[in-house]
Amino acid sequence: MGSIETTYDLARDLTIVKATGKMKPDDFQAWTAEYYKGKVTSLCIWDLTQADLSALKTNDLIDDAKQTKSLSSLRKGGKTAIVTGNSLEYGLSRMLEVYYDIENVPFEVQVFDAMDKAEKWLSV
Repeated sequence: MGSIETTYDLARDLTIVKATGKMKPDDFQAWTAEYYKGKVTSLCIWDLTQADLSALKTNDLIDDAKQTKSLSSLRKGGKTAIVTGNSLEYGLSRMLEVYYDIENVPFEVQVFDAMDKAEKWLSV
């Protein structure tokens, strides 16, 4: 069973999200719905280095992109960095990046293989 832990660094306008364990599509959908009801920052880092995304399918990524677009106007012009730990998570995250682009999600997304690269891109 997967879990998602969220930390806020409001001084840097940054949300840090750490997913661990075997994740299900519902885990991400529930997090997204809850996040956009509360504190929303323009910068976000998703740490997937300890997550197992093997249960996710292509349609789950499409659904995530559509859900995020419907809620994300508060983050217009923001950035999300996704940090992965292996090739499966990297590939799925890159696919998600493409679906966000197709859906015209109003913030940038990039996938990284190391936290320091993500932090540099976000300038945090």
